[in-house]
Amino acid sequence: MAQFSGCGWVWKDSLEQTQLMGMRNLSRRETALYSEVEALRLPMESMFLYSSCQSFGTDCKDLIAMIREPQASPSFATQLEAIKTLQLCFP
Repeated sequence: MAQFSGCGWVWKDSLEQTQLMGMRNLSRRETALYSEVEALRLPMESMFLYSSCQSFGTDCKDLIAMIREPQASPSFATQLEAIKTLQLCFP
């Protein structure tokens, strides 16, 4: 079993031109959903340094549901709080 997982992100401007990319090697998480949370948090933290007008997305329906109803996932409370705090930084 692998000890690490990786995630990456791309920032595109309004003309869909790639402006910045990032990636990170992460310690393997308990579940794939923990990795999905980290994969969303990473670009939010990184983009905070560059621009306040951003849109973030994920294709993980479980993560989307958790963000909409955080009380339904108490084991992710700390991670979801970090994402909620970062959301406040972006319009």
